[in-house]
Amino acid sequence: MPDPLPTHRERCYRCLRPAAACHCATMPTVPTRTRIEILQHPHERTHPFGTARLLRMCLPNAAVHVPTPGFTGTLEHRFELPPDAMVLWPHPDAPLLHELAPDRRPSTLVAIDGTWAHAKRLWRENAWLHALPHVRLEPAAPSRYRIRQEPRPDYVSTLEAVVEALRVLEPEGAGLDAMLAAFDGMIDRQIAHAASVQRFGRHKHPRQRPSRALAPQLFADRLAVTYSESILPGGDPAAKRQLVQWVAARCDGTTFEAIVRPEGEPPLAHHLQHMRLDPERVAAGEPLAAAVARFCDWLGPGAPITAWTTTTLDWGAAMVPPGTTRFPLKTNWCNLRNRRAGFLEEVLAAEGLTPVPLDLLGRARERLGNALAVARLLRSRPATDADPERQPVVSRRNPD
Repeated sequence: MPDPLPTHRERCYRCLRPAAACHCATMPTVPTRTRIEILQHPHERTHPFGTARLLRMCLPNAAVHVPTPGFTGTLEHRFELPPDAMVLWPHPDAPLLHELAPDRRPSTLVAIDGTWAHAKRLWRENAWLHALPHVRLEPAAPSRYRIRQEPRPDYVSTLEAVVEALRVLEPEGAGLDAMLAAFDGMIDRQIAHAASVQRFGRHKHPRQRPSRALAPQLFADRLAVTYSESILPGGDPAAKRQLVQWVAARCDGTTFEAIVRPEGEPPLAHHLQHMRLDPERVAAGEPLAAAVARFCDWLGPGAPITAWTTTTLDWGAAMVPPGTTRFPLKTNWCNLRNRRAGFLEEVLAAEGLTPVPLDLLGRARERLGNALAVARLLRSRPATDADPERQPVVSRRNPD
């Protein structure tokens, strides 16, 4: 018999490309004085060729903000900005950035990321941006983004716009050409791949979801809901990601927490700030082996673990005892409601759930509290909703 068709491809969860086409190693690190704040449309968040992700990978002094519209329909999303911040937007009344006097140039630029239809909606629904000074660019050449077409010759991608703005604001800066070279390389590789793929027309793969029932492991007495935080040592995009925080909670509210001391180069300060973790607390964390031993004692033999996504389970794989059953909550919620899940916060809003209050450090307190609320909802379903013949969906990178 012929080999069965593959049902999945290994994926890099940093650049969201298939592992064979991962371009993380080609992304340079470019420090800048100018802060770049990107307001991104939710549809662009997981796009494999989105340029805001590349900017976030390359620029330590950049952040991406994604609205979570939920069921309200609004994309308004506010975040703190310094008084001299400016919005990079092609408004006809906005002055050209290079024409601003040096003492009027901003310390922070706000860029809007998405297709132009999405970007216009973001700008329209975030009326608080309208009160900020705007600047625009006058690109010297058409966009190099050959796999996504711009609506006008003078429109460019978010990455190209930010690079051109940084050339004006920091003409002495280094690394911008390397960013564009990495951007060009990503495009060239994708075009070459598309030309080399042998196509056989449409093919419908068999469903990977065997049933709409819940995994029976959800109802285990000692089920542990987990959440993990990981970092790149020194912010190096080519470095292996390391676990820095591992938290877990049972449905009765008992918790476990470990802050793991990173090996090698310390994490970047803004990475820890994003996780709301104190650098001194992380530097004084315990060795991974000690954290694993404590977690094994807390978990006990045979207890299954879950998390909202498989990615969380993968990042915390080093903490999990061999042979432990691992499965994602997200798949079970989708099975129960027969619909796709958006952000975890959207699921809580749709279900009318309140995060479970937990005594933990950093943003893990809210993230694990959200996941625990969903786990309690799923466990409240009648036992008949669980299929005793169904095996849970486990992480394909389970080291066991």
